[in-house]
Amino acid sequence: MKPIFGHHPLILMFYAAALALVFGIFGLVFTIQRHDDETAVRQKPHIGLVLYGGTDDAGWNRQHYDGVIMAARRCGIDVDVIDHVTFDDASAEAAMQTLEMRGHDFIIATSTEFSSAADRLHADGSRMDVALPKLDAPGHSSVPYFVRLYQGEYLAGILAGLETTTGRIGYVASTRNPEVCRSVNAFLLGARETRPDAHVLVAFVGSWNNPDAERQAAARLVEHGADILNSHQDTMAVQAYADAHGVLYLDYLEPYPSPIGSGLGLANVLCRWDMVYENMLRDYLKGRFRSIYWIGVEDDAVGLRGFSPRVDEAARQRVAAEEQRLRENGSVFDGAIYDTDGVLRVADGETLSDAALIHLDWYAEGVDFL
Repeated sequence: MKPIFGHHPLILMFYAAALALVFGIFGLVFTIQRHDDETAVRQKPHIGLVLYGGTDDAGWNRQHYDGVIMAARRCGIDVDVIDHVTFDDASAEAAMQTLEMRGHDFIIATSTEFSSAADRLHADGSRMDVALPKLDAPGHSSVPYFVRLYQGEYLAGILAGLETTTGRIGYVASTRNPEVCRSVNAFLLGARETRPDAHVLVAFVGSWNNPDAERQAAARLVEHGADILNSHQDTMAVQAYADAHGVLYLDYLEPYPSPIGSGLGLANVLCRWDMVYENMLRDYLKGRFRSIYWIGVEDDAVGLRGFSPRVDEAARQRVAAEEQRLRENGSVFDGAIYDTDGVLRVADGETLSDAALIHLDWYAEGVDFL
């Protein structure tokens, strides 16, 4: 009997066609996989970053640039940076439009001064999300964020109250906004925990970045009896002035690199911006944002670190105890608190809510203005 499948030409043609089909399928699968891999590389998530200064400017700009880059690396995201963007709306809006044209649907703009440019961009029809360090940032396309800096300022106040000899502590402030208001008040409340008669002397500069004016403000505060200086500015001019004139000071954002190692910098208010940005970027990858990003001591995003050798162990332990208390309840603004006009703002036994803190516009009794 002849074999059923023998070697008939039609059978051989069938085998050949089947084999070609199998190899074709494998080839197609390989080609699709390779295409998908190439597409994945080309479409790696990317975001834009807008800075008004340089990426290596000591203080605010470097802290935020480093924070974004660290968080982006951990999340597998590329960052497209446009720096040296000025605060005028035309410059800021042009930078944002450039990033949008490059295909970015999310950018981080690291100053509240960019908020009006973002508003205009959205009014013109942009659907790009813009993260702003402004907790009351309006609009459905704005992503508000910050660290609970006031907690770190409270801890700095605890230390300043322990270290001051005059009871008069100087504070160089930028502008009158809720963030500065929270920091000044928290610093005063901390100082009065350890020095009940302490006063915080505040000199407003009217700008986030004016080193000459900041140094002049620091000098005025010292002339009025301040023996410790603190600041809420984007530069390190106040720290440089204090270090050069033998005045104790508190570091803001990063330690001032004293060329003489004076130890006058009592401690550094630590802000882990990378933690804020990582939370934000992981949500971006999920396709949704929270209504607000605002973390602090309880998330290890804020603290007081880098103590000077001048700070004894008892003072360090007092700060540590207060930091632990903040980890447990996060509360700084507990009543009773009166404002500078003697009006009761927070009743005894009450705590100021986050909603009230976001819009804070009054200063606590004990804050004096130059």
